[in-house]
Amino acid sequence: MTDFDFVQHQWDQNARVWAASLKAGHDLINEIFGVPVFLDSLGEIGGLEVLDAGCGEGRSSRHLAIRGASVTGVDISKEMIAQALSSEAESPLGISYQVASCADLSRFKNCHFDLVSSFMALMDMPDLDVVLGEFHRIIRPGGLLTLMVRHPCHFTQGFSILKNRLGERAGLSVSGYFGRQPYVERWKFPAQTEGVFEVTRFPYTLSDYVNGILVNGFELVSLSEPKPTAEMCSRLPLLDFWQVHASLYLEIIGIAR
Repeated sequence: MTDFDFVQHQWDQNARVWAASLKAGHDLINEIFGVPVFLDSLGEIGGLEVLDAGCGEGRSSRHLAIRGASVTGVDISKEMIAQALSSEAESPLGISYQVASCADLSRFKNCHFDLVSSFMALMDMPDLDVVLGEFHRIIRPGGLLTLMVRHPCHFTQGFSILKNRLGERAGLSVSGYFGRQPYVERWKFPAQTEGVFEVTRFPYTLSDYVNGILVNGFELVSLSEPKPTAEMCSRLPLLDFWQVHASLYLEIIGIAR
């Protein structure tokens, strides 16, 4: 079984509970913090041809379509795409969903898209360099690539939250940053009552992401480490930690040469 087969199997297994958890509002950190920051970084996208790479059950695709983009969502998991198609049938937004690995987007012509976006997906994909090469091939010259991932410097295999004597979150510990072997995380949302997600993480470093973009034909437009606003923290006090101690996300925007 290849890495791609294993990732596909995991997300097929996760799909039903994942979609139910998102519909139930369990993913508060991304809904209150990650998604709004990501969408704001895209600017005006009305009328653009957009590929949502690693779209999962379609949350990010729906946000893009609501903003007026013509959206195609792709994911390696057929069960996640089935969940996305179900949501599209319930509330049509004109999104096209297709089962495809981001390392093989041969179904799309060269220079087909104005924007390729990927929200919280690349750290779960094998062969980052191949994926970025495919993104460049399908983006027209001058088109944008916008990526958001878990911050690679902080979310390592040895990541843990440190607490003080009062039991309060007071810092974090990381180790194994330069490890190259994929590893499996098992986790669930705090409010989740059913199941545990099993996800393979691919330990790309900050330089892997940045150099991969540069080598594969993009110019770097921006690299950011967003902080939650005071308003976000008031809605979800858990975000206070990520406002003070470390960045939860890394966002990179490139322009195709």
